Amino acid sequence: MPKKARELTSVEVKRLTRKPGFHAVGGVSGLHLNVSDTLAASWILKKKVGNRRPEMGLGAYSDVPLATARDNARSYVELIAEGIDPLADKRAKRSALERSQAIAMKFAEAVEKAEELEGITDDKAGKAWRYKLETYAMPVLGKIPVAEIERSHIAEVLNAIWSDKSRTAKDVRKLIEDVLDRAYATNNIGRHNPARWDKMLKDMLPKETKRSTNFPALPFTLINTFLGELQKINRSDARAVEFLIYTGARSGEVRGATWREIDLDHKLWTIPTERMKKREEHRVHLSKPALAILKAMPQGAPDHPIFPTETGKQQQDARLSLAVRKIAKAMGYKATVHGMRATFRTWGEEETEYPDAILEMALAHKIEDAVKASYQRGDLLKKRRALMDDWARYCSKPGPKGEVVALRGKA
Repeated sequence: MPKKARELTSVEVKRLTRKPGFHAVGGVSGLHLNVSDTLAASWILKKKVGNRRPEMGLGAYSDVPLATARDNARSYVELIAEGIDPLADKRAKRSALERSQAIAMKFAEAVEKAEELEGITDDKAGKAWRYKLETYAMPVLGKIPVAEIERSHIAEVLNAIWSDKSRTAKDVRKLIEDVLDRAYATNNIGRHNPARWDKMLKDMLPKETKRSTNFPALPFTLINTFLGELQKINRSDARAVEFLIYTGARSGEVRGATWREIDLDHKLWTIPTERMKKREEHRVHLSKPALAILKAMPQGAPDHPIFPTETGKQQQDARLSLAVRKIAKAMGYKATVHGMRATFRTWGEEETEYPDAILEMALAHKIEDAVKASYQRGDLLKKRRALMDDWARYCSKPGPKGEVVALRGKA
């Protein structure tokens, strides 16, 4: 039978803190003071638990007095006597606490966490991100736990601005969806995101009566000049805009693009269903300049953004928009990121003989003619390859200055 350690006094234990080693302090069988070579001391309980004899930490000597360490050790011994693993019990209680805190997390806290994890800064894009949530979402959702937010709450936020500020309302809905997605994933809250755009949420909002907005777009004759200015900017958001121009893609499709979607050998970018507006996989031919942009970017992990921010996060739409507006303004024009798709579409209409179906499919637009759509089952990739190569060649040819035009854009 092992010798029982003598119960040391506080003064005796204090002397041990100057002696590296594992010291039994008595009072409770198995209680020790572990002093490292650097004289950092901590309480350890060595006790058999089932078939194991783990070293159970009871805190630092500087934080936990001797009497408290003995009381805590006795509590552990009592649990072991009842057939309970103290460490497993401690982990379970911590997990339950974290779970209860996660469920109780309010939307305002989730926004703060998302701001931290997304690396939102005080630049123009960050201020726009923060302003929309604080102005439109916080008054309704701020104090509600994320686990208790329902579609009715989202509808209350959006109804206030849906008719007068439909574009802002859509931005706010997407921001709320992103914040909730992150909160649910981080805190292991398994539930449907109430801000996700589905039929139920759609039916809770009034029908849109506003006509489609016209996106200010650069004349296609100036695209080479614009690209020349864009290429002078050595930032990934500028490369994202350049890639967007050559591919005819939407801002969200480019910003969310990952290396997993790229096939350099076959010059193909495959955007998965869940990232497309029509919820249909979309294949994009990569022309020579589009490939060159990709090859110049540092290649990360398969799910890493191709055009990341400095902190490795996905770019914000506002940052791409700012780059386009600044260059266009310097050229004496107005233009938007989305307007670049209109620039491409107008070039295809006025300068080429490609049929509408090819041009519309290149932009991942729905074919409005029901009869044509019923017979058009493929994605016309071969013909679209030629289209995008022709567009790339046109972009490399400077043209005469033209007047800026407002072109009807499809979202």
